[in-house]
Amino acid sequence: PWQLKKDQNSIVFLISLVKKASMAAIMRTKSHLWSSPAPPPSPIPTGKGLRSAADSTISEYIDKSVQIPELKLPEYVHRSIPADADYQSLVLRDGGDSVKRLLRSAAEFGVFRISGHGILADQLLSTLAEAESVFRISDGRQTEYCRHYGDRKEEFVWRLSDKAMAERAQEVLGAKKYRSFSQEMENVTGKLEVIAEELARVISENASKQSRNRIQQRESILSLYRHNHHTLVDQNPSLSNEEIRESCEYALSLHLIIEQCEFSVQSKRGTISFNTSPDTIIVTIGEQLEEWSLGQFKSASGQLIFEPNLHGSRASFSVELKCWPSNFNHSHSKINKTISIADQILIILIVAFLYKIFMFISS
Repeated sequence: PWQLKKDQNSIVFLISLVKKASMAAIMRTKSHLWSSPAPPPSPIPTGKGLRSAADSTISEYIDKSVQIPELKLPEYVHRSIPADADYQSLVLRDGGDSVKRLLRSAAEFGVFRISGHGILADQLLSTLAEAESVFRISDGRQTEYCRHYGDRKEEFVWRLSDKAMAERAQEVLGAKKYRSFSQEMENVTGKLEVIAEELARVISENASKQSRNRIQQRESILSLYRHNHHTLVDQNPSLSNEEIRESCEYALSLHLIIEQCEFSVQSKRGTISFNTSPDTIIVTIGEQLEEWSLGQFKSASGQLIFEPNLHGSRASFSVELKCWPSNFNHSHSKINKTISIADQILIILIVAFLYKIFMFISS
């Protein structure tokens, strides 16, 4: 009996060893299966045998699913700054480089800047602030001398020949204040017209192309603008259709900057914006000048943008002169003043021939 019991224990022990060995083998197999990467799928045979049908299906799905967005930057990101020319250098003709940069800026952007012009911005700002009520002489109605562009800005159009405007302004301001206001407006208009005529002379002297058509002369128009800050400011405002239409009716427009602001210019090339400071004149080209120059100089429309945080709740002011300088109708071209080499040779031959005839007759 003892031997039988011993044999039973041996059998149980052997069975236990077999179970443990089997379990260890199973665990090793599972570990190998989980850690090893799955084999690639067998390709599905195709007609040519070059690529699988699965690859074609996946590629077609990806082509239809993936869409590359069309990226387009807005036009106003162009940060080029128009040329700045010193007015005294232009008058004395000692700024050759300034003239070249001015002409290049007018041809490329339709705008350039003038500094050192001598018009005092502080004095003009004080006069406009005192006579602010002129913007309300029309009682909110659109007239020839008072215009409203929504809540954004108001325009007062000054013409020396407009008797109705003068009478109405005198009623609102009073005789004494109107006299001071009128004198200041005449003074500013006269100075801006002198600058415009000088610019017209510089442009006509250096223009490579000139039309035979004359620019029709008209009385200059001085516009005073009151810019309101109680409304939200559009960072990239667009000119109204009326403002764009009016920009076609002049040869030069001189924007007299009397407060810190940003100036936005719209032309066929797009929109550019740049910061400008007081005592600066921004000159934009009108379509009449573009036609006169046969497209050499590009027309543009501009407007001022004021930051409410910079100026607070008070209104800001600016001045613009639209004009048709007479110097565009006078021939100042350097080309006309130059005698060609062929003409010089012809003149020499004629003089020599006449000299020989004179000597023959004398002998």
